[in-house]
Amino acid sequence: MKKKKLKVQVAALAMTGAIAAAPLTVRAEEASAAAPATTSTSSTEASATAAAPAASTATTPATSSAATSATAGTSTAKSGVGSGASTGTAATATTEASAPTAAAAPVTVTEAPADPATTVPNNVDTVVPDDNKQGTDIKANASAKFGFFTLPLADINASISAEDAKGDKTIAESNPRLEDNSITALKNKDVVMQGDLSIAKEDGAETYDSTASAAHDVNKEDSYSLKADLDVTAVNNSINASADFIPNSNDISVNNMETGLRATFSFGNDLEGSFHTPTDLEDAKKHYELSSADGSPMIYRINYANSKFAKDKVSIAMDLDLTKMTPLVNRYSSAGANYKNLYGTDPVTGKENHIENYNYPASEYKTRYQTSVFGNLKELINNSAKKIQLVMKGVKLNSASSNPVETETENEKTTTTEGTVHGTLVGYMKADMGMNRVKGKASYVWGAIQNDAGRDSVTGQNNDKVNLTVKFTTTEKKEKPVQPEEPTQPVTPVAPSNGGGSTPSLAPARPSSSAPSNPGTVLGESRPTASTPSGEVLGENRETPVAETAEKKQGAVLGESRPSVKGVSDRASVATGDYNFTGLWASLFGISLAALAGFVVLQKKKEN
Repeated sequence: MKKKKLKVQVAALAMTGAIAAAPLTVRAEEASAAAPATTSTSSTEASATAAAPAASTATTPATSSAATSATAGTSTAKSGVGSGASTGTAATATTEASAPTAAAAPVTVTEAPADPATTVPNNVDTVVPDDNKQGTDIKANASAKFGFFTLPLADINASISAEDAKGDKTIAESNPRLEDNSITALKNKDVVMQGDLSIAKEDGAETYDSTASAAHDVNKEDSYSLKADLDVTAVNNSINASADFIPNSNDISVNNMETGLRATFSFGNDLEGSFHTPTDLEDAKKHYELSSADGSPMIYRINYANSKFAKDKVSIAMDLDLTKMTPLVNRYSSAGANYKNLYGTDPVTGKENHIENYNYPASEYKTRYQTSVFGNLKELINNSAKKIQLVMKGVKLNSASSNPVETETENEKTTTTEGTVHGTLVGYMKADMGMNRVKGKASYVWGAIQNDAGRDSVTGQNNDKVNLTVKFTTTEKKEKPVQPEEPTQPVTPVAPSNGGGSTPSLAPARPSSSAPSNPGTVLGESRPTASTPSGEVLGENRETPVAETAEKKQGAVLGESRPSVKGVSDRASVATGDYNFTGLWASLFGISLAALAGFVVLQKKKEN
């Protein structure tokens, strides 16, 4: 059932025999199917007096607070709607907020009373106190009075459940104790109203979605419209069957008719949102609209004064309204010239035709009997809208909690949750009917069930609740952790090889020549050498530094900066890796020669 607004039409079902009147009740299921944690719901009935002689004064609107969707129990106060429309008194519409603990102060708006001649009493809150009723109840009885004796003629008392409406059985087959007649011959499904809920963005960017295939995606930033559609063909079927109940039904008198509808909408425990709470009558008319969906005239209107608006639940009262009915031919066989047509304006004379509302005092019986008959009631019902819709604007949806599903990718995490909107529609019609000695009463009570075409794909399965499921999707970007930078590793210098050893030289490296040294040579081999052919004596081509021009070396071998002495073998200085200790080497050489000479002298002395 998708997107927003509920339509309701009440039809009168007149029953022949004793009384042919049809109470119409439409309702959509409000119980939360998605919240198993809910324990109970208590209803407090408060009767509201509709006897104000003048229009009520407007009071300052108060902010209403929505009840928390996860509450275990919800207390709902219901105001009984009296017959203010028929008495011409003004009624006051209240906008009340339901809270888990205490009711919020009501917000009232004023509405001028309807002309009593164009409507009938509406006591739907008393006749059908249960918002969750589904199916149809038919009650009719008639009797004929002969002096002191009363002869029963008809007694029908049948209840058609939502389950009964799923098959092809007739009313008589489901209620074997009932006699066969034109009414009991109807199929159960043909006398039960059906409804559907749908939703769309209020800006008109999308069409209404009944959620028959999937939950409807919503965003808390957007504003939505709900539409409730209602097919009331069942009322016409009942009226027409009643007309066939006894002969000459067109001339049966109808009086004391009552009818009315009540539609309610609420959020399940798994959905947080708010309905629009109007501040005055014009604001209410802007956000809550009832209209025909098949082009036929509407015979019901919203009674804003008797409706109740809260952020978590709205209850819309609908009264009979005969001002929009087009002209109809009077079906009474003996109607006078002034009553040949009813309703609307005579196209020839331009005069307004008589509006028959099937309520008249005994003093007007002789005149009203020409118009207040079952034949005209049947014409009224058959020529009015059979498909109607109720639209609610300004609905905000904030979050949901059922059926959470999480999916993750490398960069983000997505979570979806679902929540349900519940709708109900109930109504009734009853009247007194008779002819000559025959008197009777008829009553019909209706509760709408979900139609198959728009059945909600999530919460509407295996039940007849008029539900609508919405889905929220939230996406979270993943924060990637910052990886610390790897510290730069210092480059370890390669130590020169020293005959297989690993001890590096402490002397700074000299610029290398174009010809690299051979590995594994004497200390100092890495020092620059002149380009030489292979096989040379180690160090023989190296340049001996001159003491006067030698640069001071930092970190060199001890004594490296000393001046070099000419005439000493370059080979010795190169072998030691020291260019400046040649004098030391010469001294050592002299000492060795002296020691050798002394050794020779001593040996000769021994020999002598």
